[in-house]
Amino acid sequence: MVRLHTPDPSGGPTLDVSVLRTVIAMQHELAAVGLDLKAVMQRIADRTRELTGGTAAAVRLLDGDALVCGATSGAREIAKPHRLPLGNNLSGHAMRSGRSLLCVDVEDDDRVDAALSRSRGVRSIIAVPLLHGGQAVGVLLLYGEEAGAFGERDVTMMELLSVVLSGAMAHAAEFEAKRDQVQALARFEATFANALTGMVLLDLDGRILDANPAIQRLLTYTHGELAGNRLSQFVFPADRRKTRSAYLRMVSSGGTSLRMHHRFVGREEVIWVDSSASLVHDSEGRPSFAIAMIQDITQHKEAEAALLSQAALNQHQALHDALTGLANRTLFNDRIGHAVNPRRRTDTRCAIAVVDLDGFKEINDSLGHAAGDELLVELSRRLESALRTSDTVARLGGDEFGILLPEIRTRADVLHAVDRMRAAIEEPVALQGLSLSLEASIGIALYPDDGEDVETLLRCADAAMYHAKDEKSGSAFYDASQIRHGTPRVTLMGELRRALDRQELILYYQPKAVLLDGAVHAVEALLRWQHPSRGLVGPDEFIPMAQQTGLIKPLTLYVIDAALRQCQAWLADGLRLAIAVNLSARNLVDGDFPDQVAGLLERWEIEPDLLEFEITESAMLTDPGRTRLILERLSSMGIRLSIDDFGTGYSSLAYLKRLPVNEIKVDRSFVMNMDEDEDDATIVRSTIDLGRNLGLDVVAEGVENEQVWERLRSLGCTAAQGYYLSRPVPASELQAWLEQRRVAVARRVAVARATQGRS
Repeated sequence: MVRLHTPDPSGGPTLDVSVLRTVIAMQHELAAVGLDLKAVMQRIADRTRELTGGTAAAVRLLDGDALVCGATSGAREIAKPHRLPLGNNLSGHAMRSGRSLLCVDVEDDDRVDAALSRSRGVRSIIAVPLLHGGQAVGVLLLYGEEAGAFGERDVTMMELLSVVLSGAMAHAAEFEAKRDQVQALARFEATFANALTGMVLLDLDGRILDANPAIQRLLTYTHGELAGNRLSQFVFPADRRKTRSAYLRMVSSGGTSLRMHHRFVGREEVIWVDSSASLVHDSEGRPSFAIAMIQDITQHKEAEAALLSQAALNQHQALHDALTGLANRTLFNDRIGHAVNPRRRTDTRCAIAVVDLDGFKEINDSLGHAAGDELLVELSRRLESALRTSDTVARLGGDEFGILLPEIRTRADVLHAVDRMRAAIEEPVALQGLSLSLEASIGIALYPDDGEDVETLLRCADAAMYHAKDEKSGSAFYDASQIRHGTPRVTLMGELRRALDRQELILYYQPKAVLLDGAVHAVEALLRWQHPSRGLVGPDEFIPMAQQTGLIKPLTLYVIDAALRQCQAWLADGLRLAIAVNLSARNLVDGDFPDQVAGLLERWEIEPDLLEFEITESAMLTDPGRTRLILERLSSMGIRLSIDDFGTGYSSLAYLKRLPVNEIKVDRSFVMNMDEDEDDATIVRSTIDLGRNLGLDVVAEGVENEQVWERLRSLGCTAAQGYYLSRPVPASELQAWLEQRRVAVARRVAVARATQGRS
């Protein structure tokens, strides 16, 4: 290739006029290329190699602490790698010094990695820094295959080209920046106009400079009505001061943004919004204006309010009786605990009363449950009206109420309150056209005289109530000596406690049979008291008393323990029978109960699915919140759950669906008469359909004849129990009965098959 420079006799480099013309022409070429920086760098690399006769040329640009390849010409592999660390090499020295550097021979120049250069076929290099604003932003490189391939004239020519390239790069970069600004502005204007979110531009005082269509639709104001006004003018009055103060603080402090929830007043309604504002600064860093983005969150706020309302409702339901709205047993116990808290002043005295209505069962049975409920609601209202606002009236279950009288001074204070309660109860009530009068038995325990904890005080009040009921005195204070030597009912209560220790309580078992084939896979455990002098005592005589006095908890665990012991004995004999045990309302609010059951299952090594708990609807409704938690824990253990006496309570289908129950039992009062009373038959049929739709087994109680048995089977009822199948019997008799039934069922099946064969 012909060199474009000629030797100068003085030894300094000279340039041929043609080279200058070529560089000038180069500027015109770059002008023709335009503002495409990639094309500009490529043209410079090509012309550098052509004008010098070099093997390869490259343009590298600074990127962090490395040089990246912008363009190459000639032997491209010489310019590898794409990213070159800015280290101890010729490019690095040129960049750091800001001067052009010539390497005549890589073998004699310690600024070059000679081994790397030889591997690429390079013996000589020129590196010229590309300057912008006095700073090196890249380097123009020329490579030769021979030592001494380049001289100072080549360096001078490359410096001219680098000036041209630097100017072109600066012009292109300026254009790119302006183009980016224009594009960004265009994108913002498009976003502003088409955004679904409300957007406003604000001056530093909060006045609206511009408002997009979305915010106009949200507030139902036109652009003309919004522009020029402070945005805070449209904020809900109660939120206005807070929002304006926050905006001015952001502006004065130079903060970048703020965000808050508040309300706007639209033309037609109040709207909840999520507002965020950001400051935009000018080129010198001073706040210029703000952009606010406003999102409608009214539906979210309404949903949030509904959830809070539901949470408050759930909390209220967990602590209050569903029928009367009074405090339930949980809240009553909590308030007693607070009243007798030893951290309060030592002279605190209070009274706890248990009120049991006399004759309520007869009214409930004769006039119906709805009338009974109406009566309880009316009595609840009267009791609250008769007492102080600081007193607590609670419904403990059924027709039993609890009263807490805090801050009393003498027994006379209690007697005055009792007189007011009795007057309220005994005042005639108009019900279904009848004027009804009620009486009540009231037992009173005093703190700290009769006890210093909740359980003791309630137990004493219970005992006093039974004493008042037996003596027909209307009310009685707890008197340990009098009750110890008192009435038969109170005496029976003490005997029952001893019966637990002496294991005088025994279990009878009533089988449940599958209606489809008559098979027996489960039995219900029914408690009996083998009294040393009175003989066999039925549960109706002592279970209600146990429920009232707190004995029901140890009594229930006694029954479960005995049932699991029997279950293990049957398994040892090859008989697998699930056993159902009845629970009371107190079991369903006892947080320790599930763990105690788990301990008994582990003790007797019984699988949980062989244990079933039966719960009445009324027991579930005593404290629905805690009951549901207890039932969920029991169900998670694998224990089956059954709703007993279904149809006699008032549990809603919605509540029933939320409970983890496996079975519902139709009350015997409907089943026994279904062949004679079409209303009862309709109730039974509807209950069976309900159970099937909810995926539950349905068991009919009180089946006493074959006609009812067959009708239940035709209706699709799952199982049945009753005297037609078997009376409750001791465990020793049950196995013999099961064997007889197995033989009888087998004979019946054989006869049926034979009859079918002949036909």
